Amino acid sequence: MTKTTENMLAEVRNLAPDIMSRVAEIEALRQLPSDLVEALRAIGIFRMLVPRGHGGLELDLPSALEIIRALAKIDGSVGWNAMIGGGGGIFAPLLPREIYDRVYENGPDTIIAGSVQPAGTAEKEGDHWRVNGRWPFASGCVHAEWMLALCKTTDGGKPLLDDRGAAVVRGFILPANDWEIEDTWHVAGLKGTGSRSPSCTLL
Repeated sequence: MTKTTENMLAEVRNLAPDIMSRVAEIEALRQLPSDLVEALRAIGIFRMLVPRGHGGLELDLPSALEIIRALAKIDGSVGWNAMIGGGGGIFAPLLPREIYDRVYENGPDTIIAGSVQPAGTAEKEGDHWRVNGRWPFASGCVHAEWMLALCKTTDGGKPLLDDRGAAVVRGFILPANDWEIEDTWHVAGLKGTGSRSPSCTLL
């Protein structure tokens, strides 16, 4: 275990009493309080997997998972949001370099959230795409700077298909201020189950 990982785990342990004292608050808000997000940012949670070339810590995956596990043991929702916000560092390098540089132009602590359900459409317009849709269960979207969403692609209004005849799905990432967040909490059924993650609509 590296010294960086040890230091981060120590800071997580120091943060534990504050997290545990605010479980009811987190549950009532259905999101992490902003100051707690900033505390996680200060520890380095959202830069764990960002390459050093962009100011990140570039931890190996087992080390990052150990830190997320430590947070999840304190509170599951904190661990979940840390996993989503910090995990973006794994997928961001798959972006074209120009977009990747834009994502991290304000520093390595950028929070990326989104939805992996292909609930939107992307219409091909020349060399660009026009993206529309509404995506459910976008955990962490309230505090994100960038949002990722999957879309089924179309050209001339017709679905694009791969060699097997399946719909071609692509991911699109946009600044969070291009999205509208909808609070979709509802209570359903006798057991009081419901959706605790807001959904997002592209403006």
